[in-house]
Amino acid sequence: MSITIELPPDLDERVRVIPDLDKRIVQFLRTQTDLEEWRNRKYSPEARAAAGRALAEADRMRAAGMTREEAFEQLRSAHDEVSKHL
Repeated sequence: MSITIELPPDLDERVRVIPDLDKRIVQFLRTQTDLEEWRNRKYSPEARAAAGRALAEADRMRAAGMTREEAFEQLRSAHDEVSKHL
């Protein structure tokens, strides 16, 4: 397999001086592949889908201008509401 990627101009010049860049990239890809395989074994498809939905919701909230503090307050309020029924 061969991969060609377009680098931003500022990065293109800077990476040219890195020795054995191809070996480093291959090692990085091996590590990332191992990590992805581990995640797939550790987490069920349902858990990964739930995490994806949560990330999408966080992106939506951020785009709507909600701050981290407001999101935490919303979570705390929901937790308090559920907890009083336990």
